[in-house]
Amino acid sequence: MLKALRYEILRGITASGRIRIPLAEKPVRVATILNEALFNVDKLLIHHGSVFLEDRIHDWDWADGVFRYYTRVAEVADVLVVYEIDSNYTPAPVFDGMTGRRLAASTPT
Repeated sequence: MLKALRYEILRGITASGRIRIPLAEKPVRVATILNEALFNVDKLLIHHGSVFLEDRIHDWDWADGVFRYYTRVAEVADVLVVYEIDSNYTPAPVFDGMTGRRLAASTPT
């Protein structure tokens, strides 16, 4: 699971390869925001949960300080541009490794 450390949210971006957005830094990940409230809880990039993770070249690109976003997920969207992820992040376990049972702390309330 990925956790964003440094990021910005581009609001109301039209999905079109013809629109060029200046970004001084190359993103490491880009995602379409699906549920910003869920993302804001712990900054986790949960595919099909808080965000839809986009593929470079297929859905977005960055070259020479110019960002282009051309996903097919939405016509207009808030776009999460991540510059740094927490490579040491380990999510809390959900299941017991020995029994396979769901841990009590992970049970939804």
